[in-house]
Amino acid sequence: MSRQYTKEQIIFNAKAATGTGLSILVEDFQHVLLTLSSASSANFTIKFQASNSDTAPTFSSAQSVTNRWDYIQVKDLQSGTAIGGDTGVAFAGTDDVRLFEVNSSGQKWLCATITARSAGAVTLTTKPFNNE
Repeated sequence: MSRQYTKEQIIFNAKAATGTGLSILVEDFQHVLLTLSSASSANFTIKFQASNSDTAPTFSSAQSVTNRWDYIQVKDLQSGTAIGGDTGVAFAGTDDVRLFEVNSSGQKWLCATITARSAGAVTLTTKPFNNE
C-alpha cells in the first residue's frame, strides 16, 4: 500500500493573538494530520472546525443556516485520547509540540480558532493524505 501526501499547509504561523486561521480544503483526502506547536510560554485554547458546505464558511463568524460549520473532535496521537470539539486543546504556559488526527470523513473544509490566549505564539499545520 502506498500513500499520497500533499505538502504541509499552514493554518497559523506563529499567531500571537486570538483569531481564526486559514481554511484548508480537505475533501479529497482520507486522513488529515495536524501538528500544533507553541513558543514563548504559550497559554491558549484552540478549537478545530470543519464544514461540508460547498463553499468555505466564514469560520470566524457565528454558525447559522447560511454559515454551516461546527467544532470537531480530534484524536491526540500521543495518548489516543479523543478531545471534544467544544472543549478544544489548552496549553498552560509550557511549550510543546502535539500531533492530532482529524476524522475528515465527508468534510470539505478544515480550520481552527484560538479562542483564548494570554501569552506566546501558536503554529498549526496540516498534512492531508490518502492510502492507495
